[in-house]
Amino acid sequence: MANCGIANMKPFLKTLITLGAIAGVSTIAIFIFHTNQPSIALTEEWTVTDIIDGDTLTVRQTDGSQMQVKLCGIDTPQLQHSQTPIQTFDSQAKEKLRSLVAAADNQVMVIPVEKDTDGRTVAEVMTTGKDGIEISFQEEMLKSSMAYYRKSAANCPNTLAFEKAEKLAIASQTGVWSQPRLEKPYR
Repeated sequence: MANCGIANMKPFLKTLITLGAIAGVSTIAIFIFHTNQPSIALTEEWTVTDIIDGDTLTVRQTDGSQMQVKLCGIDTPQLQHSQTPIQTFDSQAKEKLRSLVAAADNQVMVIPVEKDTDGRTVAEVMTTGKDGIEISFQEEMLKSSMAYYRKSAANCPNTLAFEKAEKLAIASQTGVWSQPRLEKPYR
């Protein structure tokens, strides 16, 4: 009879060990994924409904919620008291951003960084291009010489790419870099 109890104990012991191993692996996986969460909010997909200027968009989600998004890491010339060069670059920057939005079929990914003093969401804005390659709106604005890199934008995820894009633009001496008298904000 004693042998009968031990024989019945082996399947129970195997089950107990298996369940313990599963629980251990699950606990480790939860710990790893929980501690490796990014410090910024996850990417969200939005539809662009309006382009305010060369670095600000209004976006909407399918549930109808809207927000204004300031592109992190860059600044574009803003129209000020009928200054002709700034007016030209203000319009060109807005058109460049409009063309990026149109190429993305108005669908963008918003990676929030912070809120600014005007209550806008400061974020990196991207889209998926051909072959699944991500396209950063900020990087494209910088490369096309329609924006300045904001050195104070340390919270922006792709600051190194933005610095490189601006260096290319400066070397081209086009766009905002063709007018040495334009005030470069946030430098």
